Amino acid sequence: MASQTSEQTTQSPALRGKQIQSLIRKLKQKIQKIEREGEVTPRDCHIIRYQVNRNQKLYYYYKLQSAEPIFPMATDSQKKTKYKYLGKAGSEAHINAVEKMTRRNIINELERVVHSLQESYLDICFGGEIEPDPSYNFQDDK
Repeated sequence: MASQTSEQTTQSPALRGKQIQSLIRKLKQKIQKIEREGEVTPRDCHIIRYQVNRNQKLYYYYKLQSAEPIFPMATDSQKKTKYKYLGKAGSEAHINAVEKMTRRNIINELERVVHSLQESYLDICFGGEIEPDPSYNFQDDK
């Protein structure tokens, strides 16, 4: 069995920490840019395809579904529902929802990467390699 070799770095821990901080800032800026491009679906929303059988024919429609009731009901805007009707494939509502959902998925993935980098930064700081930068704030808003 081949032995694993760890990658050695010649960079100082302080430099590696600064590089991680810089990358986190860049990714957060990307998230902000995506949010400015257009609306984003709320978290925990999914586009669902469902079928309706009418007169021995199958019709497919789409809806946006959330984990909690967040969408205004069509009959009473004061009440909330988990579903937002989008209509047929390719309808304006369907295409808009897909674009919003795409932005949400990209943001979710970037946020996962940011979280991973924050853990890496903590490994460097609290793993005894360097002192943490007191000006660095992990909780920066998007």
